[in-house]
Amino acid sequence: MELGDLAVLITALGVGAILRDLVNRLMDRRKGKLEAEQSAWEQRDQYARRARRLEEALHEHRTCWHRETGRRFEDMPAWPGRDKPPA
Repeated sequence: MELGDLAVLITALGVGAILRDLVNRLMDRRKGKLEAEQSAWEQRDQYARRARRLEEALHEHRTCWHRETGRRFEDMPAWPGRDKPPA
């Protein structure tokens, strides 16, 4: 098998694309892009965790208010709307 035949076989199997993706990922890791992307996901998770805790606390407050005053849930102020997370 000659070198030309081997090159055709490698490109036909897609090994070139796999190697290119592997090299690109290694270069991204070396440049720190993967850490920055991971940090963005961690920030998003932190925001979601805080929003969830706030929503749970508000629900507990409204439930206690309902028990103490005897008001119906329909008579209570509306729930606050959800805003988009800060960019």
